[in-house]
Amino acid sequence: MLGVYLQLVEWVDLGPWNTFVDGSNGQEQVDLLLGVLTIVLVVSLWRGGRVATLGAVAATGAWAALQIATWWVPYYQGAAPAWQRTYARWFADNVQVLPGDATHLPPDANHLVLHILIAVAFVLSLLAARAARGR
Repeated sequence: MLGVYLQLVEWVDLGPWNTFVDGSNGQEQVDLLLGVLTIVLVVSLWRGGRVATLGAVAATGAWAALQIATWWVPYYQGAAPAWQRTYARWFADNVQVLPGDATHLPPDANHLVLHILIAVAFVLSLLAARAARGR
């Protein structure tokens, strides 16, 4: 689900759910890389094994940490001017759920859904790693 959702919102203009500027989301190369990594993780997990599950834990954990640092820390502590400019260009007009102000910029609804899916994937990866350890 996480991989499908990510690729959908990164390649299909669903405004105001996501933002495309001049027909682009601004990070196509990153999206291709994430697509390939998602496929590799799914295939590895399907085949099973401890290494695959630990890789999934590491990948989803790193992704969760990146999302926390990018979205949640600036939301609670206030965003730096560079993030304020990025936010204004790419996220300010998207669907918003959480309150915010000029410096406390909330994750848009698109990213809230993404964060929930990342958290679910991380927990499921931890459970899979625990189960693989018991075998």
